[in-house]
Amino acid sequence: MTFDGKAFGAEIVGAVKAHVAEVLAPVTDRLDVLEKRLSELPTPKDGKDADEEAIAARVSEMLAGELAEIRTAVEAIPEPASISDVDVETVEDGRTMVLRFTIGDVDHAFEVALPVGPAGEKGEAGEPGPEGPKGADGKDGVGLAGAVIDRSGNLVLTLTDGSTRDLGTVVGKDGAAGQNGADGRDGADGVGFDDMEVIHDGARGFTFRFVKGDRVKEFPFSVPAMIYRGVYRDGETYGPGDTVTWGGSLWHCDAETTDKPDGQQKAWTLAAKRGRDGKDAK
Repeated sequence: MTFDGKAFGAEIVGAVKAHVAEVLAPVTDRLDVLEKRLSELPTPKDGKDADEEAIAARVSEMLAGELAEIRTAVEAIPEPASISDVDVETVEDGRTMVLRFTIGDVDHAFEVALPVGPAGEKGEAGEPGPEGPKGADGKDGVGLAGAVIDRSGNLVLTLTDGSTRDLGTVVGKDGAAGQNGADGRDGADGVGFDDMEVIHDGARGFTFRFVKGDRVKEFPFSVPAMIYRGVYRDGETYGPGDTVTWGGSLWHCDAETTDKPDGQQKAWTLAAKRGRDGKDAK
């Protein structure tokens, strides 16, 4: 930061001028009155040569009273006031300086803004300081050496320092035995493989049949194999896997339907498209 001496000097000069003007005010007032009276004197006319001694005596007589008053006022001017008790203080923000001083019996204080310069470049890192003293060794830590569940169902930990910690019950006691339930009914006799047969319906359907005495168990199922059902017949029911010929093309049935495979029904998929007609032989 730098001090603005020009601004500070202007503040001091202004304070001194104000003090001097206040002290000389009576003298300047009397001079103004004298100048006014001199301007009111009549303009002399041409006449006889004047007696210089008489004129000087008359002017001295006229000005005697005024000069006496001016002399009295000048003699009454006090000695110039001195500047004392000068003190400079920097405000905490570091950017303002307060100048305090006394002229005569009047205290003055002026604040001067201190310019802030641009930040300097960051300095290089200093050398590492000396290594500090080695601290005292800490106490050895305690780790887990083992764990066991005792006969009471409590979890007991063994630490590396030989001490143990009982963490409480982790295995509950067995509950009381419940009452015996009623005897169940005898199950039906099982059916062996000697009584099984497989029945084929001639298409894609199969049935597993189990027979033992008068007991019969059947499990039907079908295999989704493609079976050609010939040319499509109106009113016939077709199932998944059936294929038919219609309009010279081969169609595959995707869902049970009686609709015609004309390409507009979702139950049919075109499997083989009809070929173009050949040319006539010569």
